[in-house]
Amino acid sequence: MISDLRQASTFDIDIHTLLPADSPRFALDQAHVRALAESETEFPPILVHRATLRVIDGMHRVRAAELRAMDTIGARWFEGDEQAAFLLAVESNTRHGLPLSSDERKQAALRILRAHPHWSDRSIAERTGWSATGVGALRRDIADPDARPEARVGRDGRIRPSTTAEGRRVAAEVIRQNPAASLREIARRAGISVGTARDVRHRLADGRSAVPDGRRTGAAAAGPGSPAPPVPDERPTGRRGGPDLDRRVTLFDGLRNDPSLRLSESGRLVLQRLHTQLRTTEEWKRLAPTIPLHGRSAVADILSACADDLKGMARELRCVEDALTD
Repeated sequence: MISDLRQASTFDIDIHTLLPADSPRFALDQAHVRALAESETEFPPILVHRATLRVIDGMHRVRAAELRAMDTIGARWFEGDEQAAFLLAVESNTRHGLPLSSDERKQAALRILRAHPHWSDRSIAERTGWSATGVGALRRDIADPDARPEARVGRDGRIRPSTTAEGRRVAAEVIRQNPAASLREIARRAGISVGTARDVRHRLADGRSAVPDGRRTGAAAAGPGSPAPPVPDERPTGRRGGPDLDRRVTLFDGLRNDPSLRLSESGRLVLQRLHTQLRTTEEWKRLAPTIPLHGRSAVADILSACADDLKGMARELRCVEDALTD
């Protein structure tokens, strides 16, 4: 994009009509402004967002021109929207002129990540000069789940799964639904390589998990910004809970095998939370006798309130289902 703009026509613009840049810089370097003003060189054209008259690239040159008592400065127009203008400002300041500080590059990466969550970590890193590892850390720190999509778009425009593990799980589900599917079809639908699809098929044929142990990540191990954890393979036991818990486990098994839940991030979160809830019930029955007498009333009140919340959610789910079936 930058090289294309260098071919655009140049014109003189009144400095007093320009607005401050929506720039990744926190502040102008006044020493750099003075150095430019005192130099004998002619300034390269600045870049101006036509819709807003904000300076995209060249604020140091504008301030230096003011110190030279100039009324106009050479400029080129940029015709895109404001988000595209900011991206261009970041790329321009990253590639030439006064380097951006580490904090400026980090904040630019964070802003781009919020605006374009489907871009890959490496794609954002290349635009900002911030490391791909750093972008990944920023992504994990963002509370918004939209910042952690299941697939991301690289600078080459190709869509890739966020993790190989996720692609392997999708491939396993494709194989279970259509055992005769070709490796190329499995790879295309799961967003993985043909070689990875072949490995998944071999692992399933051997009775092993599609995802090698070293690549499995859970919410606790990977941190608060990690993708949804895999659907739990272990089955909660109903030994302590009797027939009622056995029924809940049977219902859970049916949900766990539902592709509409297994193949979406929100669905896997639902399954993970249900699995945790079933295990938690068993754990409370084991822990209850160990609670000191003076604390049992408070624990009971908390558990009762939580149970009321869960019952309220259950009622809402049933009301929605009844409304849809009427």
